[in-house]
Amino acid sequence: MNKGGYKWIVPAMILLIAVGLIPFIIALTYSFKAVSYTDSTAKGQFILWDNYRRLMHDPDFFNSLKVQAKYMIPALFLQTGLGLAVALILAPAARRRRLVIPILLLPTLTPPVVIGLIGLLSLNPDFGIIGIYLHRWGLVKEAMLGSAKWALPAIILVDTWQWMPFMASILLSGLLSLPKEPYEAAQVDGANAWQIFRRVTLPLLRPYFTVAILIRAIDAFAITDIIAVMTRGGPGTVTEAISMYAYRLNFRYWHLGYGAATVMIIYMMIEVVIDLLNKVLTRKAAPGGA
Repeated sequence: MNKGGYKWIVPAMILLIAVGLIPFIIALTYSFKAVSYTDSTAKGQFILWDNYRRLMHDPDFFNSLKVQAKYMIPALFLQTGLGLAVALILAPAARRRRLVIPILLLPTLTPPVVIGLIGLLSLNPDFGIIGIYLHRWGLVKEAMLGSAKWALPAIILVDTWQWMPFMASILLSGLLSLPKEPYEAAQVDGANAWQIFRRVTLPLLRPYFTVAILIRAIDAFAITDIIAVMTRGGPGTVTEAISMYAYRLNFRYWHLGYGAATVMIIYMMIEVVIDLLNKVLTRKAAPGGA
């Protein structure tokens, strides 16, 4: 690279350090300290691993992990399945793709706070365009977002409405880039449509599935805006996912040391997810990989 080209990288590196690395180092340091704006005994003294030990015995933390799993696993399956279905419908029709895809991607491009507000208003049983009919037809007898039974499924559906087009766009790009030779060979061998889909299309789409699920899984750990707008983690802690729990510790109770330890745990969990999915990609790409 030309030496003069480095001057264009320096501003980006400074910005990256300012908004990424420095806050991370501060949070990591706080996680080993007793820092709180609402506890007079926490004056910033080092307590080493005490915040992490406390976290391992905190029932609210484990409840947030349970909520995270109950939200993330169904959401990923639903978004991936619907995304694949939409991609398969749009793949054969070039003219339809040009019309539908820009409209389909509008929820994904909309800020999560707005998506949460749309979900909140739409599911209101008194005037919501969806909630009023659910209540009138007797499908849901109470307010969805005030119900311990329906609040989390409602968040999953709203989240799916926002992110299913993202999954569909990645899988559609994968379908359009698949080689034709395996399909021609399968047809010569007499395979039917289902066999071609199961034995040719799905294996070839595996890298696209992995990338899409990787991105969505990372983002799912950070779901705060939609929950904050729609339920604020309630009723009770039924919808308090792990990011919402960390938000409550840091910005409602101002337990910055304990909250920082929670954030570090979230970071480590995301690293584990990335590592597992990267191993899947590496194994697939390696010679003789399954």
